Amino acid sequence: MKHRSQRRNLFLSFTVVIIAFTIAYLLLIFGRDYQNSKERYLNDRAQLVGQVASQAENYFSLMDNILLQIIYSDAIYEALTAANHDLSPTNYFDINLQAKKNCTQDMSAYISITNQISRASIFGVRGDYCSIGSPRRNLNTSDILELDAVKNAELLNGSLCIQGPSADPLSSSSDKLYYSASRLSKRGYVSYGYTEVLQSYENLEKICQPAPTVDIFIFDGSEQLLYPAPSYVTVSEEVLRSRYQEACAHLDSGDTSQFEYEGEIISSIKLNNGFTLLAVENRMDLFEYLYHIRNTTFFFAFLVSLFSIWIVYYISKYTSQSVEKLTAAVKKIDFHDYILPLNPDDCTTHETRQLAQATGQMLQKLQQYAVLSSESQMRELQATIVALQSQLNPHFINNTLAAISSAALSSGDFNIVNMCSHLSRILIYTQEVDTATTLKMEFEYTEHYLALMKYRYGDRLEYTLKFDHALEEIPVPRLILQPLVENCIYHGFNSDRALKKIDISGEADGNTWKIYITDNGRGFSEESKAAIHDGQERIKRLLDSGQASYIRSDELGVLNTFSRLYIRQKQNTVFEIHSTHSGATVTIGGLIYD
Repeated sequence: MKHRSQRRNLFLSFTVVIIAFTIAYLLLIFGRDYQNSKERYLNDRAQLVGQVASQAENYFSLMDNILLQIIYSDAIYEALTAANHDLSPTNYFDINLQAKKNCTQDMSAYISITNQISRASIFGVRGDYCSIGSPRRNLNTSDILELDAVKNAELLNGSLCIQGPSADPLSSSSDKLYYSASRLSKRGYVSYGYTEVLQSYENLEKICQPAPTVDIFIFDGSEQLLYPAPSYVTVSEEVLRSRYQEACAHLDSGDTSQFEYEGEIISSIKLNNGFTLLAVENRMDLFEYLYHIRNTTFFFAFLVSLFSIWIVYYISKYTSQSVEKLTAAVKKIDFHDYILPLNPDDCTTHETRQLAQATGQMLQKLQQYAVLSSESQMRELQATIVALQSQLNPHFINNTLAAISSAALSSGDFNIVNMCSHLSRILIYTQEVDTATTLKMEFEYTEHYLALMKYRYGDRLEYTLKFDHALEEIPVPRLILQPLVENCIYHGFNSDRALKKIDISGEADGNTWKIYITDNGRGFSEESKAAIHDGQERIKRLLDSGQASYIRSDELGVLNTFSRLYIRQKQNTVFEIHSTHSGATVTIGGLIYD
């Protein structure tokens, strides 16, 4: 921050304030209102679905109420009882017109209360029937007993049977769909016939279309889909079944629920007649207007913030012009004459004018100090630097380690003695001028390094080194194994507390030597392997084109090893990475006689 210009500091400071204010508004004020609006949307939707459920329940209750009134009609009971005792194969009501008149008058009285019932019918146990309502076709009494409404009512033994939607089997027209409600007619424990009423599918369809984006589904007590008709269902049976099962799971704790499932808002209600109503709406459709408001608000907030930042930029630019002039002048100071190339009167503000004057005075004092500096002071400074550098002499470090080791030996602390010994061997190895070495020396150096790491990690580090003695004198670049081992320890495991197992082995494969470094860590990620592969290709291109100076000195350990191997082995270099979820293996190698 101290190296930034005043203009930049002012600009960044005010920009941060504007952005923070905008974010605070969006999160605290708009965010709260946005969440409240979403809750209102959901509550309004729940009320709407509740109204649909109430009307749908009334739709089926209306048919059941009319059924019960017909069943308890004395005139209808007497007519059906007489029909059941009539042995004539002809429909009883086609012969006994008075009985037919009495029955049709009663049924007409019951269905005249509402205009929603399309047909009402009574059936005797022998197939005699009488109907009012939609156009009818003549059927044999044997056909009547095969009707689904009759057979299902018989199975339910007096309970309400709802079927549909389907065409009216008593009508010659099949282009309209109806729902059928039927019951077994009984007095006491004796059944004397069947009663059926039909209501148009269109009536329920009008109820179940509260909004264009809401899909209503109604299931009966046996989990069969009642609404909509199969031809109007736009989703697969599997999706429909999964919605129903999820709704049942949420209805275990009550008769109503509203939840989100796979990007859809589903409201489910258990009706009093045992039916289940589902209202399904895509989340994006439900909150479309709210999302539009949110996006518009974000857009205008962004524009206002951008405009405010633009204003701040120009204000900061104007207020910092004098400082920038002074800064530019200071950068142009020539320390041969110690003159500030800026007239203080050219500054536009009083503060910068004072600062320019102070800078000129400071330059005059610096010039005086430079003249007074003596040659003896320079020699004293040089002597101090030489003394400091001598303290870093490698022999000084080795002698210090020897002193520590001797003191530890005297006190009986053999761990420190061994650690000093390993560290001393490592320092000696890394201080040798010749960059070339042998595989044997590389293994010994790596073993010293692992021994030191063993003191750090204790039982959490296990390692093995297996070496084919035929490879001992093979010349290799110095420090090609230790960086790979270090990479295993510090980057190959998820936690310092994990058990680290590292196995290093070397073998000769024909005219090629290979070294395997294997660990039980988390392995290389796909991104890491891709980065290493790209790095290898880049290093090859640079080395093959004679641009070795462009190779970065801070390459990753694995790429550092690869580049030094490639310089010596060229196309014969072996460098492979195999990674699984249970660990990784890095293989390096080259020709034995290159």
